Amino acid sequence: MFVFYKVFLSNVYNLLWRKLWLGALGFMLLRQGVVFAQQPQIKVYADSSSILIGEQFHVYLDITLSPAYRLQGYALPDSFNHVEVVRRHPGDTLLVNGEKHFQQVFTLTSFDSGRWVIPAFPVVFTSANPIDTVHLILQTDSLWITVHTVPVDTTQPFRPIHKIWPVKLTWKDFLPYIVALLLLALLIIVASYIWRHRRKKAQLATIQQPAQPPYEEAMQLLKQMLETQSWMHVEMKMYFTQLTDVLRRYIERAFQIPAMEMTSAELLQSIQQDAILQSTLNEWKIILQEADQVKFAKWLSAEVIAEDCLHKAIHIVETTHRAQEAQQQVAHQKAQAETQ
Repeated sequence: MFVFYKVFLSNVYNLLWRKLWLGALGFMLLRQGVVFAQQPQIKVYADSSSILIGEQFHVYLDITLSPAYRLQGYALPDSFNHVEVVRRHPGDTLLVNGEKHFQQVFTLTSFDSGRWVIPAFPVVFTSANPIDTVHLILQTDSLWITVHTVPVDTTQPFRPIHKIWPVKLTWKDFLPYIVALLLLALLIIVASYIWRHRRKKAQLATIQQPAQPPYEEAMQLLKQMLETQSWMHVEMKMYFTQLTDVLRRYIERAFQIPAMEMTSAELLQSIQQDAILQSTLNEWKIILQEADQVKFAKWLSAEVIAEDCLHKAIHIVETTHRAQEAQQQVAHQKAQAETQ
């Protein structure tokens, strides 16, 4: 019995070992099969071996490879050895008798005279089997290119530079400028007509309303602000802007002072120089100072101060209006006395 088991186990062991050895050998042959396949063929050639300086020539790259390989890429720099690649034309691939034929054309040039070499550059191939990661790298042949300069006949003497010959102009040369001027004139005429038409239409649509006297206009606006208590319903910046605009418009109309365009300092200086307005200088200072702080320094004015500024504005208008009327009455009486 012992001898039977010994022989049986020995046969099983030999059989397993033989299958493992044959499997490993088959895998190695399958992996290295690409090596024994026909290698790709690379040809590189130029359509000219001699050019003038700056002239262009073409280099052709032809690659023939079996289905066992795939072209991964190649490394041809943009410039090398006084030679520059001007353009890389798109590659073209054809399938002939089960083989792939890849061709690409390169346009090159050189701006240095001499004999220059187009060096060999590597072309990388991979296996068509995605499991196989083996790479095959082949080198192209190198090429020579001779760059000549433009021949110059040194036996002839140097000739002077010819003067510039004027070209005779025809009406066709001036035609673009004439058309441009006509279009510009037409554009100006159309724009002028549209502007005048709109201006005339606007003037006809506007109805001139008789303006109120300065005192009545200012008092109406100030009393409206007082009745609605606008300092409680709008922002302080908007409130003081409206308040100072009413006062500025009042003295601009009543005293012919351009207050709307003046700064606060300039306005106070003009008020100080006027005999009637000078009496209200302190009220003006308080209102303008508070307004400037609210509008420019983001000052949060209290409602009590805002209401007090409104009362001061009403006092300014009433006081200056009474003084102005008294002054006018005195001047009228003086004029009547002189006529008598």
